[in-house]
Amino acid sequence: MKNVWDEHYERPKSKLAFPDENLVRLLSRIQPKNRNALDFGCGSGRHCYLLQNEGYKVTGCDTAKTTIDLLNGESSPIRFLHTPDTNLPFSPKEFGLILSWGVFHYNRREDAKKLLLSLYDSLDTGGYLLGSIRADGDTHLGLSKGKMNLSDLSGGYAETYSLGDLKEFLSVFSNLSIGYSERTPLGKLEERICHWFFLAEK
Repeated sequence: MKNVWDEHYERPKSKLAFPDENLVRLLSRIQPKNRNALDFGCGSGRHCYLLQNEGYKVTGCDTAKTTIDLLNGESSPIRFLHTPDTNLPFSPKEFGLILSWGVFHYNRREDAKKLLLSLYDSLDTGGYLLGSIRADGDTHLGLSKGKMNLSDLSGGYAETYSLGDLKEFLSVFSNLSIGYSERTPLGKLEERICHWFFLAEK
């Protein structure tokens, strides 16, 4: 059965090609010894290719089977996996780096925490989680009781996080650095797209 994300990735405009500039900056700050990397919620795969170019052995996973099937149809050494629920198939300390860019906030808080703890277990000692999460103040998603009011994600679920929420969410990590970004969509100056981004070390 298709979910809102399967339908999202069937649209050509959803295949993003360029990496997020904040992620590029964060990557330049770290050099994990374990060069296995996971892009959790890889979407169109844009950050998988970035990690590959940075010398990592890359795994990408997503809940949307549509995008995973498309990515597996390409000629690439990257391993792409369909992960439809919170039961993730990864081994303890498998990765030195995990990305979760714009993923956790599309889950109910209890599911997001379960996913985080599973990813934490899969992260090597001294490894890093790099991520972004929607911040309070965001109006672009048009949230009403967790439901999004966007044309291409209508009916999908999302939550926003305060700074305190984010610190509590990531409290299992030994070191944590947080940044913030805010922008407007082109031609919609009254809207706000707000994200926390973070670098967390195990």
